Amino acid sequence: MDNETVKKNVSNKNQWLRILYMILFAVILYLVMMLVTVVVIVQLLFALFTGKPNDDIGDFADDLSKYVYRIVAFLTYTDDRRPFPFDNWEQEDDSADDDDDDYSQSVENMGDAGQPGGDRRNDPNQK
Repeated sequence: MDNETVKKNVSNKNQWLRILYMILFAVILYLVMMLVTVVVIVQLLFALFTGKPNDDIGDFADDLSKYVYRIVAFLTYTDDRRPFPFDNWEQEDDSADDDDDDYSQSVENMGDAGQPGGDRRNDPNQK
């Protein structure tokens, strides 16, 4: 790598702006991890006293863990999209939806296969 490239990268305004965002999200991640600790303790108490964790807090914890993932992805340059509050709280994950659709379509197309009596959908004697 030559000196000219390094000078160009160091003086790039977008890199410095991203660094500022990264510092901000590192602080947010620190605060969110304290909140995760509180959620863990509350869920533990619910499980001890009621025999099962609280569903509403579990839903919140699920959203919170996805948010932590988005922050870490941004901090590690895995994703260039800035997390909430600079983007939507719930981001679409196209790859997971496609997998679910493929699975549900293949199950729907299976018909009665594997059931007692076999696949009646392809039976030429069936009317």
